[in-house]
Order: sequence, then C-alpha cells, then structure tokens
Amino acid sequence: MIKEKIWSKFIRKTSVVEPKFGKIFIVCFLICLLIFSLVAKYALNRLEERLWEREVIDQSNSYEEEIIHLAEILSKEDPGSAEYKRDLNALKNNLAFYQAVGYNYAEVRIGDYKIATDKDTALIYLEGSELDFRESYFIEDISYLDPLYEYMEEIGMNSEREFTDLWFKYGRDPLLFQLGIDMPYDRSVWLKSYYINYETSSFIPGVVRLCDNKGSSYYIDCTPPDTKGYKYIECSMIHEKQLILTNRVAPDLSSDSITLYVVPGTTGGIRYLSETEFYDPPEELEYDKTWQVGISGSYYQSVFEIAPFSCALIIVINVAAALVLALVLSVIRYQRDKTVWKIFEYRTKTTEAMAHDLKTPLAAIMAYAENMEASSEDPTKVREYSKSINEKVITMDRMIGDILSFSRSETGKLDVVKEELSVAELVRESLEAFPELKAEIDGDIRLKTDKKLLKQAIDNLLSNCDRYGDKDFVVGIRIDPEKLLIINKTDKTYDDADSLKKPFIKGEDSRGGKGTGLGLSIAENNLNILGFKLELVSEPGIFKAIVNFG
Repeated sequence: MIKEKIWSKFIRKTSVVEPKFGKIFIVCFLICLLIFSLVAKYALNRLEERLWEREVIDQSNSYEEEIIHLAEILSKEDPGSAEYKRDLNALKNNLAFYQAVGYNYAEVRIGDYKIATDKDTALIYLEGSELDFRESYFIEDISYLDPLYEYMEEIGMNSEREFTDLWFKYGRDPLLFQLGIDMPYDRSVWLKSYYINYETSSFIPGVVRLCDNKGSSYYIDCTPPDTKGYKYIECSMIHEKQLILTNRVAPDLSSDSITLYVVPGTTGGIRYLSETEFYDPPEELEYDKTWQVGISGSYYQSVFEIAPFSCALIIVINVAAALVLALVLSVIRYQRDKTVWKIFEYRTKTTEAMAHDLKTPLAAIMAYAENMEASSEDPTKVREYSKSINEKVITMDRMIGDILSFSRSETGKLDVVKEELSVAELVRESLEAFPELKAEIDGDIRLKTDKKLLKQAIDNLLSNCDRYGDKDFVVGIRIDPEKLLIINKTDKTYDDADSLKKPFIKGEDSRGGKGTGLGLSIAENNLNILGFKLELVSEPGIFKAIVNFG
C-alpha cells in the first residue's frame, strides 16, 4: 500500500503539464537575483574596502603620524619659543583635520597641557598659496560666525555645517568622480577684514564676503563687540583670506572612546597602554611622562553612507542583469517545456484517436461473432456474418498499416532510393486503384526521387478525392516543373485546410466514417522526406492539393 502511494506520487510529479511563462520567470528571476545578490555583495565589500582604506584610514593614519610627530617635537621645545608656538598651532590644525576626515577623536598631553579635537572650528592661512599648517590661525570663538550662518539660512543657502556634512557623505563617491560631477560647492567665504593675535595664533572675523555659485557676493559683518588684544587688518580684493571651515556634525566622541594610546618608551620607541594606564600611569613603568597621545579609531561609516550613488548603481546593474538573464533563461526554459508539452499532448491525442478508430471495427466484429454464434444453424446468416467480420478485419488491417506507415514517415527513418520517373505515369498507376474516380491528367515532368514514397503520397491524395469528392466531378490533375496540382470538387469549405494534415483529422464530422484520418499526414511526411512540400487550399466548392517540387 505504501509503495503504491509513493509510486502514485511519483507518477503525478513526472506528468507533463502545460508550462506557464509567468511561473517559470518568477522562479528563474529569484534564482538569478540570489546569484547576483552575492555578486553585488562582493562588489559592495570591495568598494567599501577601497573607500575606507583610501578615503578614511589612509588620511587618518597620515594625521595620526603627524600628531605623534608634533607631540614628540613639542615635548622637547621651550614653551616660550616661537618654534613651540608654530608647532603647537600645527598640532591643533592636524587635530582639526584628523577629526574632520573620519569623525575621529584625539587628545594630546604635553606635561600639564592638554589639547583635544574640537568639533567646531575655523581657520585661515596667512602666507603663501599652499596650505601650511604652521601658518594657520584659528578662530577664537566659533559663535562669531553665527551672523554668517543666519544670513545663509535667510537666503536659502545651506549652512556650512549642513554643506560639509553633505560633502562628507557624498563627496567621495567614485561614481560622481568618474562622471566628472563635483559636489555643488555653492558658496565660498572670504574675509574682507579680520582681527589677528599673533601671540595666540587666533583671529576674530570682521566683514565676511559670501559668494554663491552664480558669482553674487554678500557682505556680512561678523565683528564681535570686544576685539581687544587683536590687530585689525583690512584686505583688498586680491588679498582676501579664504575662511577654512572644518566643523562636522560628529557623533559624541570623547576620551571615553579612545582605543589606542601611545607614549615614548625608554628607548625612544612607542609603547601601547591601556586606558587606565593612560590616565593613571603605574609608577613601575619607566617612560618619559612629558607627553602622551590618545587616539580613537575612525568612526565607522557604511559604504552606503560614503558612496550611496555607486552603491545604487551596483544594485541597479545587478538587478537589471538578474532580470535580463532570468528573461533569457525563462524564454529558453518555456520554449523547451512547451515543446515537450506539445509532444506529450500530440502523443496523447494520437493514442486516443487510434484507440477510438480501432474500437469501432472491433465492436462490430464482436457483434457479428455473437450473432453468428446465435445463428449457427442458419448457414446463410453464418456466411453473411462471416463476410462482415472479414471486411472489418480488412478495415482494421488497413488502419494498422496506415498507423505503421504514419509512424515510420513521421520519424523520417525510411530508406530513400532515388530513380528517374515520370510523374504522369506514376499518377496513372495510382489511379488504377480507384476505378470509380474520374480524372484528367495535363502535363508531365520527370523527377529523380523515391518512387515508393512519392506513389504512396499520390495514392493518399487520390484516395482523399475518391472518399470526399463529388462522384460526378472530373478531378483535374496538372503537372508542371514546379508542382503537381490536384483539383477536386466538394461541398465542404475549411477555414484551416492545413489542419487536415494533422493525424486522425477527417473530412467528416464523425470519426466513424471512411478512412483513418492519416492519409494526408502520411503524404505530407513522405513529401517532406523527399524535399517536397504539400499545400492544401480550400475554396467554396473546390479543394486543391498542391505538391511543390521546388
């Protein structure tokens, strides 16, 4: 019982059903999407590694090295010297940019003096066209720029805080770089006048000139009430100083997030300390306590934050590729399954038609046999029933012969022996099998072909005329170098005459009539094997069979 259930399930699963393109496409698309998702993931990982290393880690490492280098230099310099002031200013500058490139945090202790990254800062360079960290001056108080930000908001321009954060998110996207698209730097800020303190390396803004990307200039006075201790400097147009803003909307970074600590060892090397050791060095540790540097790792940003457009392009390309590949595979799979299904359906209908046609004479034979048995004492009826049985057996034999002929012709596995022959003579030879059929032959042509296959095809075409044509009509047979045309009169008109070439399709509505419905199918298969083509044309009152030799 269990085996029967398993077998029945197996039979159901292996049965052939009509394919549905939508279902095939969905399955193929999901599989392709899974594959290309892995490809996209690999591409995104590679992009992230490249961006993180080149745009964040490399820059951060360069600033880390410079911070450590400057801290070591400052620990050996006289705090009152000009060199100390310049190097300290350079250290502050590096801390600002170190924080800007990767949301980092760092703090430096030189004796009792502590310096840390500042989230909000601005600076200017006074000498040369190149950025010289030792010639930079920091703003005394970032709030001095509030009038500038308020004016920018008033005219609908992004604040510097919003703009720099936008650049930090999108400005490093390689897609924009490859397309030659720069972030829309829609403003620049210049100092028309400012106040400077050379001793503290700090400045106070005066009149600020704001330029938009259309070339318009706006002047905003950012001078605070108290400028005592600062020297006033007014700039001509060509000597204006550009204001460099390094502020970021950074996460809450503090000394609590420090992960790496470096101090000089007794031999001048670098020693890594724990956080506890950094803030409370053990007495047994022998190292120079004059300076220490604490540096946090870069604030992590996903590749979607750093390069959203490139990520979107990778995803779109992979989805589109999955869609195209799924479509191609679906069409191939659908056509293959459809072909299998058509063959299966064709075989099923053919088998059903054969069984139906063979059942009719078998039923008649059984009936005659029963009648003959019941009438065994009447010799006349016995002979009558015996004759009828013999006719039905002949009919069945003809049907089976047609089926076998159709099967062989359909496979095309027939021996073709070509010889030169007269088509008109072959037609006359075939007409001998139909003494009641009236025909008139016009023209002739000699062909080198297989006589047996061509004669069987002509026999079937003439048999079709004999069975379904008008008995009083003279069948017209015309032969020329291009074709053999057979014209017959009939009272039926077919919308799709070529459908009659399908197996077991008869000219009558009932399958119980003459013939098996294989004659035209066999004729077409034979002619195809010989390189000819059979064409059927149905017109009102006329039926044409055309054998094209070309």
